[in-house]
Amino acid sequence: MSQAVSKIKACIFDMDGLLLDTEKIYSDVAGKMLEPYNKTFPLETKIRMMGRDVRDATEILLADLELPHTFEEWDKEAQKLKAEFFPKADLMPGVERLIRHLVKHSIPIAVATSSTKSMFLIKTTRHGDVFKLFAENITCGDDPAIKNGKPAPDIFLTAMQRLDPKLEPADCLVFEDASNGVEAAKSANMSCVWVQDTRFMLDKSTVPVDHAATERITSLLEFVPEKYGLPPFDE
Repeated sequence: MSQAVSKIKACIFDMDGLLLDTEKIYSDVAGKMLEPYNKTFPLETKIRMMGRDVRDATEILLADLELPHTFEEWDKEAQKLKAEFFPKADLMPGVERLIRHLVKHSIPIAVATSSTKSMFLIKTTRHGDVFKLFAENITCGDDPAIKNGKPAPDIFLTAMQRLDPKLEPADCLVFEDASNGVEAAKSANMSCVWVQDTRFMLDKSTVPVDHAATERITSLLEFVPEKYGLPPFDE
């Protein structure tokens, strides 16, 4: 770990690419929409988009690929494909094991996702049994309380306050897959585990060392709870 942390009292999870394997679907949707323009979806653009809300991410795509569309025009078509493909999203490895473990030991948990509430419901279609474990502790990117999206800290601070007004940032551990989310956690003064998906690395031969996360892993299966003062896994 890159820095010492106090005993963690609550865990806050990103969703896309962290709990659900939706990042590949995002790439497939973008690639399909780019076909009429004979353009491909650059990984550099993909990485810059990850973790941001839909408007910010789409604006990056339109600018990088010099596409003659407004956000509204592009998003209208994209929503149709997302509604078709997102309900098929799988859980990422290790997700159910970790969530059920934390709930079993009465560790407060929350989701803080840049997805809109409507997209959250579509994406979690097949996994209601897991997401119901978060109860009402779901904060989405279109929540009126979120004035600024990631990499601003708003969504993590809001999720923390809704979990328990007595919590402090130092009490919270954020799980993120995107660098924008890691920066948001750092800005919120929270510890952060960066679960980096190696499918979306520009240089797969080099392990990043200059990052803002408390710890970097490549799967939730690698997470060791007791490093953060959390109960160890039973098995």
